[in-house]
Amino acid sequence: MSDEQTTTESNESTNQEEVKEVNIESKVSQDSGEQNEVERPDWLPSKFETPEQLANSYKNLENKFHTRRDEIKQELVGELNEEASKEVPVSPGDYTLELSDEEGNPIEVNQDDPMLGWFRDKAHTIGLTNDEFTNFVTEYTNMQAMSGPDWNEESQVLGEHADRRLERVDTWASSSLSEDAYKVFASIPATAGMVQAFEEIMQLNGQPKFNMTSPTEFQETVTKEDLQSAQSDPKYWRNGGDPAYVAKVRAMAEQLARKRA
Repeated sequence: MSDEQTTTESNESTNQEEVKEVNIESKVSQDSGEQNEVERPDWLPSKFETPEQLANSYKNLENKFHTRRDEIKQELVGELNEEASKEVPVSPGDYTLELSDEEGNPIEVNQDDPMLGWFRDKAHTIGLTNDEFTNFVTEYTNMQAMSGPDWNEESQVLGEHADRRLERVDTWASSSLSEDAYKVFASIPATAGMVQAFEEIMQLNGQPKFNMTSPTEFQETVTKEDLQSAQSDPKYWRNGGDPAYVAKVRAMAEQLARKRA
C-alpha cells in the first residue's frame, strides 16, 4: 500500500468520526431543547412566558407598594406633627390655666405655684397644646382630691353640727387672715382635726366657743372673760364705738345675764 493511499484512508476515517461527533452533539442539543421546553400553563397571563416571570413581576410590584406605603406614612406623620406644633405655646410660660368646679364655678389658681411651673415645663417638652395641658392638670387635681380625706367621715367625728363648725371656721379665717394666708388656709384639706385646731386658735383670739342652742339656731357661748375682752376692744369705746360691734357686745352681755338668771 502506498503512502498516498494510507493518507487518504486516514483522512476519510477522521472525517467520518467528525461527522459522527457533530451528529451526536446535534442530537444532544435537540434532546436538551426538548427537555427544556416546558408546557405553558393555561392560567398564566399572556404577557408572561413563564411562571417565574409572573413571580418576579409580583415581587417587584410588592416592593414598590411597600416603599410607597412607607413614604405616605412618613408624609402623614410629618403633616400631623407640623399641624400639632402650630397649637403648642411658644414657651412654657405661655400656657394658661382656667379651672372650674363641678358646678362650673371658676377655681382660683395660684399661677406662681412651683408645681404648676413644673407642669408647664413638662407639657412644653412633650408638645402638649393648651387644651391638653388644662386637661392634664385637671385630671391630676381630681386625683389629688379623690386621694384626700373624706369629709363625710370627718364630719362624724365633729358631730351633727360639723358643717356649721366648718363654715364658722372658714368665715373667721376669711375675715381675719390676710389674702395670702387665707389662700394657704383654703388649700388645707377639711378634716375634723383642722376644724378643732382652728377653733382653738379662734378662742385664743377672743372668739367664744361654738354652741348650738337648737338644731337650727347657732349661739356662741359667752363667758364673763369674753365680755370683758370685747368691752376692752377699741372698737367698743373709741369715738363712740363701732355701732355694729357695740350691738354685738350688748348682745353678749344680755346672753350672759340670761345665763346667770
